Amino acid sequence: MRILWLLAGVLLVAKATPACELAFAVEAEFPPHLMQQGEGWTGQSVVLLKRLAEKTGCRLRYVNSPWLRSLQQLKTGELAVVSQLTKTPSREQDFVFIGPHHTERIWLIGDPTLLPPVQSLQQLAGQLDYGRIAELNGAYYGEQFIQLKQHPEFARQLVSISGIQDKLALLKAKRVNAILEDETVLQYWQDKGYQDAARYQKLLLIYQSPVYFGFSKKALNPAQLQKLQQAWQQMEQSGEVSRIQAMRW
Repeated sequence: MRILWLLAGVLLVAKATPACELAFAVEAEFPPHLMQQGEGWTGQSVVLLKRLAEKTGCRLRYVNSPWLRSLQQLKTGELAVVSQLTKTPSREQDFVFIGPHHTERIWLIGDPTLLPPVQSLQQLAGQLDYGRIAELNGAYYGEQFIQLKQHPEFARQLVSISGIQDKLALLKAKRVNAILEDETVLQYWQDKGYQDAARYQKLLLIYQSPVYFGFSKKALNPAQLQKLQQAWQQMEQSGEVSRIQAMRW
């Protein structure tokens, strides 16, 4: 009889405590952070998030969603988490930031043999014309970049793309002359010998900032969010975060 009571108690707890599921936004590969592996995903950000989910008893579910839509779905609670998110005061109203899991350094990247040298972002607002520069719609490139977008000569050169597409393919196809991209992505392309990637170089540092896992305040309750924060701190203190960050992909 006591065993039956215990089993009944376990079932009641299971019903009262719903399983934790983290709907995680993915779209296209963003190596070395997000990379497809068969029907699943791997990469630095994925492995870190998987370990965080395991430590908190959560299940990771991948949701194919472009970046700008992902931010909207994170606000509404349709998604639980995105990676590579820059912390800003306005975003902190809707999201909890855990990390950072990476320091992002966004560069203007292109073929230096085809483009004039550039020393400052302001030069692209009048002195220099790069034609077409790919930016990710909804990405944050710093306050200076936001202010310069008000300048017609600068704004005219920008081409907004809706998702994390293969920007290297855009360059090779000459659909754009330059892109805004994290330096680790360019390094990965060059290490793997992708599509003449050696031709493309870092031309100008645009913005650098730590990036975080952004968790939805609508999708997760305060207790779940606190548990995730504590698990991340344990991973940092044990050295697990730095070990994963040091992995080669």
